[in-house]
Amino acid sequence: MPRSLWVAIAICLALGVGFLAPGGVRAQAGEWRERDTATFIVLYVAGEEAEAVRYTGFIDTIYDEVSSAFGYRPPPPLTLRLFPTSEDYYLVNPAARSVPGIVAHADFRRRELVVIVERTIQQTDEEVRNNVRHELTHIIAADMSENRLNTGLQEGVAQYMEHPTPELESKIAALLLAADQGRLMPWSALDNRDTIYGTPEVGYPQSLAVVAFLIDRYGFATLRQFLRISARSSGYRSALEHAYGVPATDLEAEWLTWLPGYLADGYKRSALDSYNLTYARGLLEQGNYPAAVTELDQAVAWIAKHADTQPVEVATQAKDLKAQAEIGVRATQIAEDARVALQGGDYGRAQQLIGQARHAFANIGATHQGAALDVYAQRVRRGIAANEQLTQANELARSLRFPQARASADVAAQEFAALGDQPRLTSAMALRSSLDSRQRLAGAILMVVGLAGALLSLIGRGLQRPAEVW
Repeated sequence: MPRSLWVAIAICLALGVGFLAPGGVRAQAGEWRERDTATFIVLYVAGEEAEAVRYTGFIDTIYDEVSSAFGYRPPPPLTLRLFPTSEDYYLVNPAARSVPGIVAHADFRRRELVVIVERTIQQTDEEVRNNVRHELTHIIAADMSENRLNTGLQEGVAQYMEHPTPELESKIAALLLAADQGRLMPWSALDNRDTIYGTPEVGYPQSLAVVAFLIDRYGFATLRQFLRISARSSGYRSALEHAYGVPATDLEAEWLTWLPGYLADGYKRSALDSYNLTYARGLLEQGNYPAAVTELDQAVAWIAKHADTQPVEVATQAKDLKAQAEIGVRATQIAEDARVALQGGDYGRAQQLIGQARHAFANIGATHQGAALDVYAQRVRRGIAANEQLTQANELARSLRFPQARASADVAAQEFAALGDQPRLTSAMALRSSLDSRQRLAGAILMVVGLAGALLSLIGRGLQRPAEVW
């Protein structure tokens, strides 16, 4: 079995080995020494002062963290007993020799947490703190359920309270393998301590996944309610149905449907952690507003479901980001409408829409669309100027100033061609062709008039009488 799973057993055994502790505990290498905190009495032996100081530095914080989540504060002082070595631990817990890998356990009857210091040396600081979180949770869950919570759910709740470490990835990998191999346990196994502890590579990660499902679907507040209902129920199935309003068999079926998403990446999200809005912010910065709206719809709904464990400011931030994303969607659509109007040669409307889009993007501090809108605005200015040239050409044509009219029509045609405005290019070309025809007709008429004038002049001369010679 991989070391990581033995560590999981060691951290999680809690009530499973709590019975091993005898009614009284004697010191091993001298008398127990004591350091008190606001919530704990920390017991240690000579030579372990540094370790005692280490635990007293964080144990009250963990007490506040865990008890706040459950809305229940186990009456202090609790006891944390630090055994320096495994042999010291076995002297007072001889039966534990048959349970390899124990790092820590909790005895809810004595209201005591036990840690074997020798076995925490290779652990990270977070893993050491997780030992305390896990075992303290066992005591709280036992208190709230009057010790009627079964083994599987006890272990699932205790694991859920741990902070993420590489150990979590190992548990998920083990559960994924069990699912692929068809070795998932029925929920009825949650009642069987021998099954949970006998196959820890499945029992522990699956019990965590069951509790994670209940919290993800129904919120942490309902889990608290379930613990209290367990104190007066005939069994875990009855307590589940009373707390969640759904028979345990239906919950189990829902869990199986939910599990693939959890194994993919859902395990990275805890109702006890502030919702991470980094991904949503990244989508906003990229200008991917539709995806941001989808992500933030899910975020807002999830935060609302877990409102009792999520900071108010996170809920506010999610709603604000969603509002920005929705503005971004509208602004993007306005910009697209401006492009379509521009493409259709409706330069006045395009100009109006560009202004609206700029204003909307400015409201959310978005600048990535600025360059595109600048290009649109430049094309609008050119289109409006080309329209003015075409209008001027028509006015000049009406006043028979054909050369000037043709020059204006040429400018308009060139701009419409560059803008891809085919309808107006056709109009400009038609006007230019008409001007050419009219100019040729005018020239022909002038030529005829000139010829007629010359002919009349000649005829007039022929009709004149010769001058008389006197």
